Amino acid sequence: MAGAAAVHTPNGFFNQGGGYEYAASLGLTAAGLAVTGPGRLSLDHALGHAVNRSWMIPAAFAATAAGTALIVGARNRRLRKAKEGEQDPLFEEEYME
Repeated sequence: MAGAAAVHTPNGFFNQGGGYEYAASLGLTAAGLAVTGPGRLSLDHALGHAVNRSWMIPAAFAATAAGTALIVGARNRRLRKAKEGEQDPLFEEEYME
């Protein structure tokens, strides 16, 4: 969610203006599921908690930190190149009048 926050926070809260409203709802939903734990209809329950090992929590945190660093770093490089004028636009916008 750090990547989503980095991209959408400058645009304000509401999603219609490119804000972080949708990203925040996804993050809060994920946090709620993480706090309450797996339920009766979860994959953990179906597999008998076979994916619940003590080493998985630190591995998940490390993978999350590495993924976040890669995403935010790639975004920062792209923004830097765009400011220098070396990069083509990622997409073309058509404005309706």
